[in-house]
Amino acid sequence: MEGCSIDGTAPALLNLSKIAKFKVFLRRISMRLRAFPIFSARAALSVSAMLSAGLLATALLTAPATAKDEAPSDPCFDGKLSIKEVLDACQAFIDKGNDDKKLLIRAHSVRAMGLSATGNLDDAMDEINAAVEIDPKRANSYFMRAAAYDAKKDYDKAVADLDTAIELKEDDADFYLLRGLVYSQKNDYDAALTDLNKKVKLDPKTTNGYSNRGELYRKRKEYDSALADYNKVIELDPESAKGYVDRGWIYVLQENLDKAGPDFDTALKLQATNALALVGRGVVKSRTGDATDGSADLRMAEKLEPGVFEQVRALGVK
Repeated sequence: MEGCSIDGTAPALLNLSKIAKFKVFLRRISMRLRAFPIFSARAALSVSAMLSAGLLATALLTAPATAKDEAPSDPCFDGKLSIKEVLDACQAFIDKGNDDKKLLIRAHSVRAMGLSATGNLDDAMDEINAAVEIDPKRANSYFMRAAAYDAKKDYDKAVADLDTAIELKEDDADFYLLRGLVYSQKNDYDAALTDLNKKVKLDPKTTNGYSNRGELYRKRKEYDSALADYNKVIELDPESAKGYVDRGWIYVLQENLDKAGPDFDTALKLQATNALALVGRGVVKSRTGDATDGSADLRMAEKLEPGVFEQVRALGVK
């Protein structure tokens, strides 16, 4: 990557750290899975396990339970235990039987979250399959399973489940978002764009549709369209660093460093430890004649997030 040397040497290609992989996955699957509880801070004692796994649990953790779907007091649902204790409690709840299908589905779903957090995605998939069998007409269960298939890179099965979810509930914007992301992984950018357009149409007030569509436009090298989406992200959420970082890198790709620099500066004012923003500012400084100062930013970015240069290369920056 031009201008991104550290201490005068070209940075080696670095593998993404586990935490970096988690952050990438979180950006891709950052959506709500309604009607499933999250673990409380006490329950999330094994945070390192969740960061290492970065699988279906990531998606499940983004979903607060809805008020109308609150569960009765039970160790499986109250969010006060460790992951292992919750897994055991939910298995006990399932084993004793219950006539309420929603609660059984929730118990299997919580077990899926816990199992995926500990890296056991195959057993997590078994729990989601059980949820689908209990109520084959519940769209969210197919959505959950699609997220798991996506984590396993079984994209055809993910698409099939999302097709079913959309047949059952055609107005859920997040179903189109995930299917669009899966199509993008399959390099079917036209199908991905169709779904992301639908996401934005159904849910125009949230940023993740515009953000992910902007990323797709970047992959298609349609930079003006990407800028329009990132402008919308910033309009909707001006206090989030991510929109400025994403837009800044589009400006770099367009070689418009005069606009890229201020975006990275703004991002760092909002989030001083944003590694991608530090790399961006370092690249701008290096390419505009301040190589020494730029190298300091690059060294700090690599220290904060090993593998960040690989992320930048994936953006198409040379």
